[in-house]
Amino acid sequence: MSKILNIGIDISLQTATCSFLSQDGKFHSKTFDVDNNISGFEILKQKIAALCLLEGYTDVNIGLEASSNYGFHLLSYFSTVYLNGVKFHLYQINAKYINRFKKAFSEKEHVDPVDARAIAEYLRFGRLPAEFKPDNPYLPLQRLVRYRYHLVKTIEREKKLYLANLFLKFPGWVQTKPMKSLGKTTLDITTEFTPDELVEMSMEELALFVAKAGKNRCPDPTSIAEEIQKAARESYRIRPELSSSVTFVLASIYRTLVALKQNLKELDKAICEEAKGFINPLIFIKGIGYVYATGILAFACDVKRFSSHNQLARLAGLVWKRKQSGKFESDETRLVRECNKYLRYYLVEAANSLRMHNEEYQRYYQKKYQEVPDHKHKRALLLTARKLVRLVFALLSNNQLYDQFRDSQSPRHALNKNCQRAV
Repeated sequence: MSKILNIGIDISLQTATCSFLSQDGKFHSKTFDVDNNISGFEILKQKIAALCLLEGYTDVNIGLEASSNYGFHLLSYFSTVYLNGVKFHLYQINAKYINRFKKAFSEKEHVDPVDARAIAEYLRFGRLPAEFKPDNPYLPLQRLVRYRYHLVKTIEREKKLYLANLFLKFPGWVQTKPMKSLGKTTLDITTEFTPDELVEMSMEELALFVAKAGKNRCPDPTSIAEEIQKAARESYRIRPELSSSVTFVLASIYRTLVALKQNLKELDKAICEEAKGFINPLIFIKGIGYVYATGILAFACDVKRFSSHNQLARLAGLVWKRKQSGKFESDETRLVRECNKYLRYYLVEAANSLRMHNEEYQRYYQKKYQEVPDHKHKRALLLTARKLVRLVFALLSNNQLYDQFRDSQSPRHALNKNCQRAV
């Protein structure tokens, strides 16, 4: 019969605070600190080896909070450690779960020793996440698509900051939006010209600038030029000193946005290059896009570890909490918060693309959009993403190609190899 030692570790940049707990609730000595480096890992290994030899432990559970990357090297080190007759099980636990678990105890201090003991108790309690695997072949791809998520959110924040400053200089533009998107044409016009200069320009000259800045993709530059001049005439003029400062800020944000968008293009190429080592049936879904398909694959990993698409949806946070008491059941339900936010992001973005480019998902989106009076777009989009989860699970679990003309995906289109790292 196995005898388990639970080790809770509160990790930080410099140190790792460790607590040893047996399965029957006995703490071995006091908590202690080791350095978060190779020397500290060696000391911790020696202490574990001595205790396992003394008490006869056969299994060691090591758990720490999934906060930043501070614990990655420690877990990677112990994934390669071999002790005679001892098996190591490594876990990264959501910090929210540990925080809620601590509320069951009288000690509520937020100090490292208390946190380490709470993690050890959580390991003893059970219901643990999947074991951490540092040799996961999807990890390199995950780092790229996680960074892409961060980059996209940064671009969104910079655009909001640009619009906030643009309202001071050119309020009419922000109010009427003569050009819907904040693209290169909008940035060029609002950065290079003041409202007075736009009013004084001839219609032909402004229309020519709009067409040239948009690389002749604008269907009617003259009508857009008219709307721009109207917005400029109706805009309140700020004093010249403030206008000069705001113009400098707008130009600075503009350069930042150009650099970020260029970085995003290069990152997308790197993601596509890294994804060549994987077989991904999702890229054959019309309208999903190569990058979104790769982002889903990176965090879904091997979907065969899930018994059904419901578990994959739970990982992505596309599950709604019921609110029921007696005979009452609320009509409004909320999404779960504890999830892989990156997987949910790529699934929702893929669903948003599908609703515009895939007829089946477009019909489904419109159906859900018309069902309720409130939260139409968000609700329909999330339900479309939930529908996409079923398709993702079917294609990845069977490694089969997508056929939009079939009611269900037939395994006779299955690929020859598993969805794994190419050798």
